[in-house]
Amino acid sequence: MRIFRRLLIAAVILAAVLTGADRLAVRIAEGRAEDQLRASAGFGESTSVSITGFPFLTQIAANDLDELDAHVDHYESALPGGGTGRVEDLELRLHGVQFSNSYRTAVARDATGTALVPYAELLHAAPNSDQVKVTSLSDGGKNRVKIALQTADGGRHTLYGSVSVEGDTLRLHAQGEPQISGVSADQIRSATNIQQTLTRLPGGISLKDAEPLASGLQLTVGGSHVSLTG
Repeated sequence: MRIFRRLLIAAVILAAVLTGADRLAVRIAEGRAEDQLRASAGFGESTSVSITGFPFLTQIAANDLDELDAHVDHYESALPGGGTGRVEDLELRLHGVQFSNSYRTAVARDATGTALVPYAELLHAAPNSDQVKVTSLSDGGKNRVKIALQTADGGRHTLYGSVSVEGDTLRLHAQGEPQISGVSADQIRSATNIQQTLTRLPGGISLKDAEPLASGLQLTVGGSHVSLTG
């Protein structure tokens, strides 16, 4: 009985040691992955990484992590013609991650994710016009964006726009044939042709879709053979 008890105690201690080593290895790998994301995409200190799955050491031994989740609270994305627009709550889920070069590089088999472009940030990309100006953007329901306009004579008008994705660029434009007295349809279309390119994503990840929500445009991103280089 004493021998069995000693073996049991030894097994419990060994399990605790191995679990501690496993968790320590996870924290080290998460730190390396955070550094790689910041270096490869230029994300700031708001970047955090968590690695799921247990035990972690067996995944490392096989050099194939089941899932690596990354969160970026916010970062600045380039706007056409210069300037930047804020992208918030970037969530990435990377699957089948393999490290190499002493953990200085990593490649994920595939990745999916979401992000948010607030309407106030998208408004920064609105073209300047003397005849008509976009004053605010908001959720218009029915998968539309509500566009508030002000004309040169002080008149205020409301149109609705649709969002499309072309490559890594978001495009917002007025639906149908926009009509405002004293302003041509071409001038309205020019003022409401708002674009924002989603930049600084890790290599292999691209913009897939965009959906108007109350807080802004909800973006869907994804890709394969995603490269992180520290």
